[in-house]
This record gives sequence, C-alpha cells and structure tokens, in this order.
Amino acid sequence: MNPRIRHALVERRGTAAVIAAALLPAFIGFAALSTDTAVIAVARSQMSTAADAAALAGAWQLADEYRVRGATSLTNEIAAANTQAIALGTANTVIGMAPVIHSNTSNQAGGQIMVGYLDPTNPNSTLYSSSTAASLFNSVQVNLLRDTTHGGPVPTVFAQLMGFKGTNISVSSTATALPYSINGFQAVGSLNANLLPIVLDSATWQEMMDGLSTDQYTYNPSTGQVTSGPDGIYESQLYPVSSGSPGNWGTIKVGVSNNSTSTLAAQIQYGITPGQLATYPNNTIQLDATQSPPSIIFSGNPGISAGIKSALNSIIGKPVAVPIYDEAGGNGNNAWYRVIAFQPARILSVSFQGNPKYVIIQPCLLNDATAIAGTAQSWTSGGLISVQLTR
Repeated sequence: MNPRIRHALVERRGTAAVIAAALLPAFIGFAALSTDTAVIAVARSQMSTAADAAALAGAWQLADEYRVRGATSLTNEIAAANTQAIALGTANTVIGMAPVIHSNTSNQAGGQIMVGYLDPTNPNSTLYSSSTAASLFNSVQVNLLRDTTHGGPVPTVFAQLMGFKGTNISVSSTATALPYSINGFQAVGSLNANLLPIVLDSATWQEMMDGLSTDQYTYNPSTGQVTSGPDGIYESQLYPVSSGSPGNWGTIKVGVSNNSTSTLAAQIQYGITPGQLATYPNNTIQLDATQSPPSIIFSGNPGISAGIKSALNSIIGKPVAVPIYDEAGGNGNNAWYRVIAFQPARILSVSFQGNPKYVIIQPCLLNDATAIAGTAQSWTSGGLISVQLTR
C-alpha cells in the first residue's frame, strides 16, 4: 500500500477514536436519560394505580348506613377511610417497594389522605375538608409521594454516573361516593338483581320520607341485627298497602308469566335472575324516559300466601329495591301497577299471624352492580351507592 495512503488511514482512525472518546460521555448521558425516563414513567404509572386503589377503598367507607340517620360527625368513617386507603394503597408496589402512606385520621390539611366534599355537579371543584361540612363529605383524596421521607426518591440507574441520586415523584387521586336514585336493572354476568317483586304506593313512601310515619325499630350496621326501639329513620308498612288493585296484595310478575309461591319466594330471597331480566328488551328493566313521569308497567299477581313469610324473614336487614307505583288498575290476576321509582329499603319486621299482619321497611343504602344509577340524592334519602374516580 502506498505509504501516503497508509498514513492518511492511520490519521483518520486516530481522529475517529478521538471523536468517539469525546462523544462517549454524551452517549452515556443519552442512555442514562432514556433508561431513567422509562423507570420514572413506570414508577409514576405504578404510583397512580396505588393511589387510585387507595382512594376508591377509602371512599367506600363513606357509604355508611349511619349517614341515612343524618350523622353529622364522621369520625369513625374518616378513620375507616384512612385504614382502608392505607391497606389497599400499600398492597401495590412502586418499583418493587410498597408506597409509604401516613394516616391522617384528624383530617388535617395537607395530609396524604384527605376526606372532604367534592361538588358532583362541578368538574372544576376542589376538595372542601372543613369539619363544618362533614355531613356532606363524599370524597377521599390520596396523595402518594416518593421522596426522602416517603420511601426515598425513585432510584436512577445510569444517571448515577452523572451525579444524580434519584427523582422525587408525586401523584394524586380522588374517589367520590354518592347515593343515587335507581332507574332500573340490567343483566350483569351471573348476578341477580336485588329487586323485590312487591310494590308500594308512592304516597305511603313519601309519608315515610317526610317523617310522618313511625320509628319503632333499629338496624345496627355493625352487626346487621334489627332490634326494637327507634334509630332515627322513619319506617313504612310494605304490607298492608293503603291502596292497590282489588284482589291483589301488591306482588308483581318480574320476568315470569305467572308467580307461583315458590317463584315469588325465590325472587324475594335471591333476587331477579339474569334469565328473568333477559325477558325484557336489552336484558334491562328500566323506567321509560319518554313517559311522563318516567315509568314502567308491571302485571300484578293475585292474592298473598303465607309461603313467602319465610322468604321475607330470611332477608330481614338486607337492602333491596322496592318498586314504587303511582297508579294501579285491574283486579286479581289482571291487576297492573305503573312503577315510577325503585327505592332502596330494608325489611325490619315480618308478621303474617294474628291481626294486624305487616311487613315493615325503612330506607337504606344499596350496593348492586346490576342497578342503573339515576340522579344523585342526599344521604338521608338512602339510594344506590356509586363509587368512582373523579380526579
């Protein structure tokens, strides 16, 4: 090879080596940046998952039956929200490590867990946590951190070569729990709908909601037991009804052509099956919004049998939805009821012997995945509980 050509090649190789050496720190820096950016992105995603789980778990604790009584102090609910938020939040990991979440049962401003009120009609509202609004509290906000006091910054990998020790990250999630009216029920997998096949007239229901009825029983949310004595929630008789169709006690046909005693008892005890819901359009029982008021017609089932007493007794204390009607017609097997609402209630007492016979109910909160939510309402009205991420 020509000596001049060989010399030129050697010079070029030397130059390339010098350039490569000069660019090496930049290559390392780019590698560090891309790798650590990916690690931070994973950490942030995992923290968001943990924060969402914590907020949802905390918000469920606000859906407490004591609120139907008009509770103004939520000390127990706030403590429960903290406990569950920490339990579910720390069940997740962030870069192989459980997040550090400090309890805030006193609900002090700036805490990692904050309980307060979020206006459901205003998407731009912020959490209001003043104790003066405790009776309205509906939301739990969880702030997760990775810094020197919360598990340490997210560790860097290659960037340590550049002198960086880690990155602080913070994420926030808020979940809201609210009671809603019920517009209907839809098939969801193999779940039964907690819809009672017994109707109640709207005037009797409203009388109870207006506090014009009796308060003779107490439901204990902690034990699930019903005892004698007032609990601050007014009650209504589901039976006997003050009005209705002649020869008809108020039982209705839901997804069946005829209610035998055994069919009626099964629906009372276990709810409406997916197969029975499938007899309706789109597998859905729903108030028709094109009607005024929104409503649905159910055929009645004649008479009453003592055979359903045991079924009613078996669900004492259990939340169910009671169809509320405003108009009725026909008689016996030809009776019909125009249902305008489905109201959550629990049965407190049942008596089919002697006189008077009765079934006593009171409003409550209901958790039913098959129920279709309507509009938000007050805690004291009871309703369908819906818990969702809102921020």
